[in-house]
Amino acid sequence: MFTCPLCSATLVGDIDGCRALFDALASKEFSDPNYFRMHRLSVDAYCLQHPEQYMVSSKSAAAHLAAMCWSMERGLSLHMPKPLKLWVDGPREYIRVLPPPFRERGNITISDAFKATSPEDYEVIVWDWAKSAWNAWSNYWDLARSWVQEAISEYETKC
Repeated sequence: MFTCPLCSATLVGDIDGCRALFDALASKEFSDPNYFRMHRLSVDAYCLQHPEQYMVSSKSAAAHLAAMCWSMERGLSLHMPKPLKLWVDGPREYIRVLPPPFRERGNITISDAFKATSPEDYEVIVWDWAKSAWNAWSNYWDLARSWVQEAISEYETKC
């Protein structure tokens, strides 16, 4: 069986095949508003499972972890929530995080999301995928929560 070396998604061939699957899902999300509502969450789930590609800088790692934390604990957002967007775009030093080991980044992957047969099915699977990826990063939950709180505090101070 061919698996992605970063996320362990099955039947993708290799990392390029996994990326092609992600691009196909993104295309589906952008072509149908019923699928698009899960786009922010699917991007963060994919990035958390492929940190060597999408969380190379400490800033991108902070952005994806904080956005996933927001979704898991405050509710789904179509786009990066404004307080987080302003926080990420602001000048600051970010703490470097170390990704979970390969094959420990969640047991639900993009190949599961690709199997969805309806927007409702897709929503359930993407939530499960995101929870699976988020759980793999549990060592950084408190840090992500502190980033979200810092973003909210800074936003409230400016408004």
